[in-house]
Amino acid sequence: MLRRARPEDPLKAKHLGKALEQIAEEGAASVFKPLVGADWIVGVVGPLQFDVLMDRIRTEYDIPVHFEDVNLYTARWLKADDPKVMKTFIDQNRGSVANDHDDDPVFLARNAWHLQDNEDKYKDIKFQSVK
Repeated sequence: MLRRARPEDPLKAKHLGKALEQIAEEGAASVFKPLVGADWIVGVVGPLQFDVLMDRIRTEYDIPVHFEDVNLYTARWLKADDPKVMKTFIDQNRGSVANDHDDDPVFLARNAWHLQDNEDKYKDIKFQSVK
């Protein structure tokens, strides 16, 4: 389940990013920073985890945050043996690529067709559901 994280105070956006990265390092959620835009995308298993994250970020980091629905189907970590193939893919799909907290590339698919279409077009890239 993916949602966009937004601080209630836009001036705390940078601090929210740091908080989300720390939470991702602990394994409490997956966090993605799209290459295009300033938002953070957070992935969890179930909707109640967003309530837990919202409370935790508010109490531990003093950042009131809310999670918004986002038109994304799934996230897939990208792997390729050839760095040139990876660079070409990322350059051609910047609007659908993010980096996780380890700076590894992730494909954010809008729907099942979007994912399957890219898997078919880019046979030299592995789209992995887990890291």
